[in-house]
Amino acid sequence: MDRSGINRINYYNILAMIAASCLALAMPFELVLLSYAILGPAHYLTEISWLKNRQFFTLKKYDYLVIIAVVVISILLRLPSANLVFYSFGLSFILLVIKGNISRLLAFCMLIIAGYFLLTHNILRTIFGLYIPTLIHVYVFTGAFMLFGALKDKIVSGYIAFSIFLLCPVLLAVLFTSYHSTPAAWAISNYNYFGQINATTLRNPAINVFTSQASIILTRLIAFAYTYHYINWFSKTRVINWHRISVARVVIISTIWIASVALYFYNYRLGIKWLFILSLVHVILEFPLNHRSFIGIGRELKARLAGHD
Repeated sequence: MDRSGINRINYYNILAMIAASCLALAMPFELVLLSYAILGPAHYLTEISWLKNRQFFTLKKYDYLVIIAVVVISILLRLPSANLVFYSFGLSFILLVIKGNISRLLAFCMLIIAGYFLLTHNILRTIFGLYIPTLIHVYVFTGAFMLFGALKDKIVSGYIAFSIFLLCPVLLAVLFTSYHSTPAAWAISNYNYFGQINATTLRNPAINVFTSQASIILTRLIAFAYTYHYINWFSKTRVINWHRISVARVVIISTIWIASVALYFYNYRLGIKWLFILSLVHVILEFPLNHRSFIGIGRELKARLAGHD
């Protein structure tokens, strides 16, 4: 895509961030749930399709099957979610930077040993079990993609968009802190899944997430992060061309998306479990791309410091 097209997308994203911030300020709890239920499955399904077409950004063609195998084994062994995410996250990096199978196996054995000791700490269990599949994925990894794109494109609008992406949560945390609208009854009854993020982050399991000022501000940040994460994906349609798929795949994706949204609104408890599984699958399959983004950022910054364009 030419520079003018990239500029248009960057400015569109700036407007999207402002809109997401305004909605997060006005109706944070409702926005989290609606974004997760409607935009979420559409994003998960289309990204998984796109990742598959690109070999899941792994080094070797069938490396992603190794990651899936580790996930399946972790589930069969009933390991905690923190272990599952830790092993798949680390394995994705190993498969990306190490070519030899023996070296890979040794590195993975070391990863298992490291996990046995490291995941005994509450902070690391919380990071891998709660935050990486949620806030780190939707905010930190999204920011990494934006920064990497700005560094590669070398366009001012890209740096402006990234700066606003960093600024929006700050403004949501410090502006209009005394303002909040009463959540709708359906939002109160359906927010339990996300309420775990509020209670854990604020270190208060008994907190009333709907009346606590700190919880309301945190929910604004969650709402912004999730909503813009999804919007950012769809804004890149003509950049990465994830929409160029067969008619059969369009039908499959559309059918699963409609069924997912319908299930969520028909039976929230069952729907949220399905969306969590779908979300976790796409989070794990995206790990190789996440690693590539951070590696790319490091290379671009290194080139800048070395004085190369």
